[in-house]
Amino acid sequence: MAGKGEKKKPKSLDDVLAEFQEQHSKNLDESFKVHDAFMKEENQNHLYNHIFSPGQDSLYNSIKSELDKAFKGDDEAKIHGKKEDIKKAVTKGLKKYFETVQPSLTKVMDDLKMDEGEQYDYLTSMYDDHVGAGKIKGVNSIKGIEELLKNKKMTVGHIKRHLYDQKTKHIEGALQLLQSKHVTHHFARYHPAQIAGYLRPQLEKAGFEVEDKVGYASADLGELLGLRRGIIEKEGHPYLKKKEEKKK
Repeated sequence: MAGKGEKKKPKSLDDVLAEFQEQHSKNLDESFKVHDAFMKEENQNHLYNHIFSPGQDSLYNSIKSELDKAFKGDDEAKIHGKKEDIKKAVTKGLKKYFETVQPSLTKVMDDLKMDEGEQYDYLTSMYDDHVGAGKIKGVNSIKGIEELLKNKKMTVGHIKRHLYDQKTKHIEGALQLLQSKHVTHHFARYHPAQIAGYLRPQLEKAGFEVEDKVGYASADLGELLGLRRGIIEKEGHPYLKKKEEKKK
């Protein structure tokens, strides 16, 4: 429970995105202040452990439960030709996932009274977009399960293993996309060269000077944020070098 004056921790992604909408940084000082607060380890851990991880647990457990019902608990049962059973299980699992992670998405679906086929198309699309399928290396589409159905040797056990193997990658993908949205919200209106100029005095104060001037001046936003993080964490950066002390 949050103490008096302590910021309330988000319970879902809807809470996080609502907070984004309320934040309007007036300048780069404020943008970096909010960015640093969002990227704090304790905040990122909360998102990972209390929103995205429970969502993946709900997804896996629900699909597993539905498969066990449909195939009488037989992990060795063949799934070839059982497309509708599998799609039904995936749909229920994704509903549980978004009920945990982002309830507003399931509300839209319910308000529109989507049938089962529409729910499957909608939820798989939302999920793939949510975890960065096809955009982030190692993050595959939830529809990849359909590919397993083409192989006559595939079983219920293969689906369970496939889902479990994807858990961590999909959590990290969703978190990475959320971080990207936060960065865009607070920095998109600034040209990277403007941010490079803003950061230079801070880098010099930290004892660094620009060595690769062209690389630094043409760096994109992601590189500049990484450069700043490298300085804060005292790791340095290829564009920079330690300032030489002036001889007395």
